[in-house]
Amino acid sequence: MAKHDPQARRQAIIRAAADLIAEVGPGKLTHRLVAARADVPLGSTTAYFTSIDDLRQAALAHHVADIDTTLAQIADEFRTDPVAAPDRLVDALHDYLSDQRSVASATALNATATFDPQVRELARAWTDGIIGALAEHIGHDNALAVALIADGACVHAAIRGEPVDKQALRRAFTPFITFESSQS
Repeated sequence: MAKHDPQARRQAIIRAAADLIAEVGPGKLTHRLVAARADVPLGSTTAYFTSIDDLRQAALAHHVADIDTTLAQIADEFRTDPVAAPDRLVDALHDYLSDQRSVASATALNATATFDPQVRELARAWTDGIIGALAEHIGHDNALAVALIADGACVHAAIRGEPVDKQALRRAFTPFITFESSQS
């Protein structure tokens, strides 16, 4: 990071906060922890984010941006190869659920959204994003069902410390998505 690049410093602070949320949870996030992780002076974290709530929200928004990238890829799959797309959706969700950092971040996002209306808007981006990515291909109600199953699978992975296996995801999605074959 360039010493005099304010945008790079701000992004380093946000990335450090996002990593810490996944490691210690949103309730234990402090400016001091973030400054140490980002290797910046404590004053830098408070200069960019006067409240810990603002910093937490920026870190969670960073996680949502990562999710948005994945959702855009899934939407592209359904447009370019609708036959293989359902299997790719299962693969992408399984990969996501296999990454403990992603699962912890998503769980932190949802838990924080329960009590913080501003973060609630960020959390809605996941459900709205997956519905938006899938609705034109499988219908709104089916896309909503897939989003609900994905949310439940994420909670399951958080609690159990391991993802739902691919075959279980396929079986859960089968009433709502047509798969090319019966095996993943």
